[in-house]
This record gives sequence, C-alpha cells and structure tokens, in this order.
Amino acid sequence: MKPWAWWRRSPAEITPLMALELAAICEEAGVPKGLISVLPGKGSVIGDAITKHPLVRRVSFTGGTTTGRHIAHIAADKMMPVSLELGGKSPTMVFEDADLDHAVNGVLYGIFSSSGESCIAGSRLFVARSLYEPFMDRLAEGAARLRVGDPADERTQMGPLISDRHRDSIESYVALGVSECASHGGGLRERLCEEIFGPVLVAMAFDDEDDLIAQANDSVYALAAGVWTRDYKRAWRFARAVQAGNVWINTYKQFSISTPFGGWRDSGLGREKGRLGILQYMEQKSVYWGMHEQPLPWAN
Repeated sequence: MKPWAWWRRSPAEITPLMALELAAICEEAGVPKGLISVLPGKGSVIGDAITKHPLVRRVSFTGGTTTGRHIAHIAADKMMPVSLELGGKSPTMVFEDADLDHAVNGVLYGIFSSSGESCIAGSRLFVARSLYEPFMDRLAEGAARLRVGDPADERTQMGPLISDRHRDSIESYVALGVSECASHGGGLRERLCEEIFGPVLVAMAFDDEDDLIAQANDSVYALAAGVWTRDYKRAWRFARAVQAGNVWINTYKQFSISTPFGGWRDSGLGREKGRLGILQYMEQKSVYWGMHEQPLPWAN
C-alpha cells in the first residue's frame, strides 16, 4: 500500500464518536485493516503530528479558518497539496416573487438545522423590502414552532449546541450585535461579519439589486448562497453574480456526491466530492514516447 493511499482521520476533539463509528462500519464492511485509522485527541497535538509527518502527502481539513491557515503554512513548508473547507457567512436572497412557503421553510432549514453549527448555514438573510414584514412574521412563527430537544429523538429539529463554551460564545456574539446595533440606531438588521457557527440569523431588507449583490459579496467568506425567486432569468443572473462555491436556487443545503463542494477566499481551497474531488487526490503525469527513425539532430 502506497503511503498516499492511507486514510488517517483526526476528528474534532469534542466530537470524536461519529468518526469512530464510521471506522467500525468500514471494518464491518470488509475494508482492509490499517487502511483507515481514526486518531481522537487534541487537534493541536494529533492534528499537527499528522500534518507534519513526512509520509503524509496530502491533507483534507474541515474546520475553522484559523486552523486552516495553520495547516496551509505547514503544507507550504512540505510542498504538500491540501483541501481546506473552512468558514462561511452565507447570504440568502428572497425576492418579492418568491414562493413564500418554500422560502420560509428553506431559510429555517438553512440556519437552524444542525443547530446552526454548519459551515454553509444561511446566516445572512436579504429580503425584498415589499416582502420584508410579512416574510419576517412568518419566519418568526416558523422558528417558534421548531421542536427543540434530545437529538436522539427523531421528532427533534434542534438539539443542544456542542458545548457550554460554544453556547457562551454564541450568546456573547448576540449580545455584542444587539449592543452595537442599538448604539448606531440600526436595530437587529445590521450585518454581523464574523462566522458565529450557531443558530443566529441576521435579516435585512433590500431595495436595489446591484446593492444586494454588493452586500451579499461583502464578506471574507465565499462558501454558499441561496436565491429564492420564480424568475428563472433573475435566478441564473444572481447565481452567477454571487461569489460562492455553492449556490442553491429555490432550495438549500441539498447535495449530490457527484458535484464538487468547496469555497473561495477565507472559505477554503480545493474541492471535495465529484470528479474534481477525486482528481485532488491524484498526481498527473505526462509520458512522451519517441518513435522517430533518426536520433535527435541537435547533438549531431
């Protein structure tokens, strides 16, 4: 087995159980022993050891942008390719002609599923001003009806956040946003720029489509975006104009294993899934085979 064919996974130190379960399923399915290893532990210890090891020739990382930059520095010293799927602050744009039932459910799913702990969470909502008030009323009603509870219960739509520390971090972001917006007279419609990684949605009304694109693209992140409209020409125009590696039209957080996934700028490097994702784990080679009757004339 070549070194680059091994698969070593270091799960997040506070969420190791799913990775261990995956390894057990792979072993039960007949995957050869040693092909897959799961190494739980502190990221700064286990992760660094894996990334810096001379026999590790490629790294794929999903996580925060700060850690991603650290891995990229190590990879640069080793001249090692990496795939980095990092943070996001994804915009969702709802136009006046959108199907309200679909848009409301899609926005709720985009920000509150997985308790908002998702890199592609639709955390920045832009709604056409003529639709803003009725849309926000329906959105608030829908959010209030979400079933919060034990994640092991199939009826639960939102479970707890991953840790007390992370919950406190999210609460501090909300408090800071309310304080800063109130001091500027902007209320909760003002934009929060940092990824909160939790069930927090910032909603704003828009009037001008050019300004909407400027605001949607005004972020260091560029991972995902959503467009809600019945106008297919507008949908196509905005899907092309928004700067994001993944754009959903009249849906959100739907995937196919056949399509590449990844982001631009601080949202990462490289792609996962699809043909492009497979090619990222391969080295290309060119072979030239001389068939000339005579030697190369230059040396004559």
